[in-house]
Amino acid sequence: MRNKSLTPFVFVLIYLALVFASTYARGEENGPSGWHTRDLPFRVLSVVSNGSKLWACGTDEVLAVSSDGGEHWQIKHQVHDGGLLLNVAFTNEQFGYAAGTGGRLLMTEDAGETWTPHSAGSATILQVSFADKQHGLIRTSASLLFTTDGGANWTPVSVVEAASELKTFPYIFALVALDAQHMAVMLKQGSAQYEPQTFLITDDSGKSWHVVGIPNVTLYSLLRVQDKYWTVGTEVIHKDQPGGGYGVPVALFSSDGVKWEHSSNDLSSCKLEMCTVCNTQGCLSGNGLIVNLYASKTTLASFPSNKKLTPEWAATNSEICFLGGQLECAGVQPVAQAPSNEGPAPTVVSPGPLGSDVSQGPHCISCPMDKMLIDKNVQGPFTIRLALKIAQNGTVTSVAADGAPSSEIKSRIEQQAQQWLFEPYLKDGVPVNVKLNTNVQVFVLKPR
Repeated sequence: MRNKSLTPFVFVLIYLALVFASTYARGEENGPSGWHTRDLPFRVLSVVSNGSKLWACGTDEVLAVSSDGGEHWQIKHQVHDGGLLLNVAFTNEQFGYAAGTGGRLLMTEDAGETWTPHSAGSATILQVSFADKQHGLIRTSASLLFTTDGGANWTPVSVVEAASELKTFPYIFALVALDAQHMAVMLKQGSAQYEPQTFLITDDSGKSWHVVGIPNVTLYSLLRVQDKYWTVGTEVIHKDQPGGGYGVPVALFSSDGVKWEHSSNDLSSCKLEMCTVCNTQGCLSGNGLIVNLYASKTTLASFPSNKKLTPEWAATNSEICFLGGQLECAGVQPVAQAPSNEGPAPTVVSPGPLGSDVSQGPHCISCPMDKMLIDKNVQGPFTIRLALKIAQNGTVTSVAADGAPSSEIKSRIEQQAQQWLFEPYLKDGVPVNVKLNTNVQVFVLKPR
């Protein structure tokens, strides 16, 4: 299947923008009551859950675990003055992996008690997924690679067919290594989750890759859940009716990435805000609700809304934590129906396009920025000037934004830029602190 028209996706983008604006109007006054900042002895760059435990990784090549909702942490791996671990994930209770700068790739087979280094070259690993210790995918700035022997050899993903079509989808949004035979890559036309997408699929351990498109949908995620691919988003239906159809929530799953089935679970809690920012614990439907639609029955859990909420979140049965300027955590509560006062969820943004030119000066590893923002008093495009201070390990230590139309948008932009990560800047071969002046363009909408 191939996408033959972008019209449905344009419709969905406009629809989401209006939804985002209206939900913001209802949720913007909610404060961060119920949230607690968790102080860790390192800069956290990613947080995930594995069963009842939370895992965090970050600077000094640290991996740490919490069994009490993030209140206390035990460091399981650390290299003082080491590189950055940007990603940590678990395939099951026992097997997990982490990756980051300098080609760092670590694996555990004992639920995180010990972590073993594996070979992955020297380039920063921006995205990673492993089905087991042998079969996995990694993405660097320049390459999309897979291994079937635990990293002893890495092979570029090669697609002979539809090469010109792939130029339309240069952003690698998500990777999933499902099992020994099956791997998939979600490609996007732009960097944000609401952009059109297509998939690269292999069912023969990477020997051949094929393009698979799913028509009439805009999909926000690609995940491995219960040994299947899952993707959640919006589907345009009734296009033949007057007005051109409308968008409804959709959840799809597949065993091979080619044949996709609609979930029969209740998606009514996704209808207004849509279920976005998904991970293996569920999807955020607005700022205050987790919708878990992967099991036989959809379940809901509410949490206190927080304007600082980011797409980097994880949850257990009792706690949700997200990564902002610091790690913040709050309790979650099972609910029978969606509350009516949640605000908008954040937007997921992927790394830059594959093979993009390396700029002079500090090179960005991950610089996501939500380009669509809300303000009660102004509307239109704005160019925001940023002055950054970058530490020798590539983390941002301070941000000053100039040109924002309101103090709230200024704060939001500074918060997002504070999470940016750069390759360590070298002077005479030694990492040093550096300053960077740059611009970002955003579009501001008024709430309805």
